[in-house]
Amino acid sequence: MSRPAVFEFSRSRGVVWVCDVAGSSSRLNSENGVEDTEVFLPRLYWTAALAVESAGGRFVKWTGDGFLAWFDTPLHRDLGRTVSRCLEAVWHLTVMVNVTQLGLASKRSFKIRHGIAYEQDALLTKIIHPAGYESLDLIGRAVVLAFRLSGMTAAFPGITAQRDIVEVAGGGPSLQFRRWVPTTEERLKFFKGEKWGTNTLYVSGAKKPRTRSRKAAVKQAKLAIQKAEGQVSIDDAGLAFSKALHDGMMAGPEWSREVAADYTQYIKEELLGSLKAVLRAGERIPHGK
Repeated sequence: MSRPAVFEFSRSRGVVWVCDVAGSSSRLNSENGVEDTEVFLPRLYWTAALAVESAGGRFVKWTGDGFLAWFDTPLHRDLGRTVSRCLEAVWHLTVMVNVTQLGLASKRSFKIRHGIAYEQDALLTKIIHPAGYESLDLIGRAVVLAFRLSGMTAAFPGITAQRDIVEVAGGGPSLQFRRWVPTTEERLKFFKGEKWGTNTLYVSGAKKPRTRSRKAAVKQAKLAIQKAEGQVSIDDAGLAFSKALHDGMMAGPEWSREVAADYTQYIKEELLGSLKAVLRAGERIPHGK
């Protein structure tokens, strides 16, 4: 008789990231969408696990049509850095899916959405299996909330998050959030009528842009180009994440290498090329205009 698994329990705090594939149920119940979905999901799991680990998080488990990730944050003062790393991974994974579809040419584009919460009293369960490997699971109120938030629809990159996350998100990617207050009907539909955590929610989405002078806009565009081309130093954590993600993708199966190449080409040629074109146009505008 094989020896049983060993369970170890502990408490911690951290950032919870739950990702969900929008419309996955209808795809799996459709004769026209099930085959693409069955190919897409394993590719998403593989890519997401790499993105989470590259950002310093822990890929906890698959959830059928998404995943649960955990970014341990024992010290509250480190929350800002943890959130920045998490949002970096969210942004890149979302753009990669949107741009490359992970190498699939499906008639219906796949889209992912995200619920992010700050769990301050997580119960962690470390499972040491008889074969010697370890797995992790966790429960907590904010974990439940993150799962529910992942079902919300929001503007790019599809994030619904607690205020605790948004308030410290300034160090992450260039994201904007707006307040979202669920209606009574939405509370019943998405939150089973529960109120905890639903009064401090935000969704990703553009706000009214801040008025900016042409000179300031040109300066910002030049700095972005210089960072992209390696002419100036950038955040070490962001650079390490990008390198780890790219190297991991290039070391993966053939489809992964093709996705990494397509994504890199998109960043370099389309995004960077468009930014340079805008910069040239901005520099030609006479001062005072």
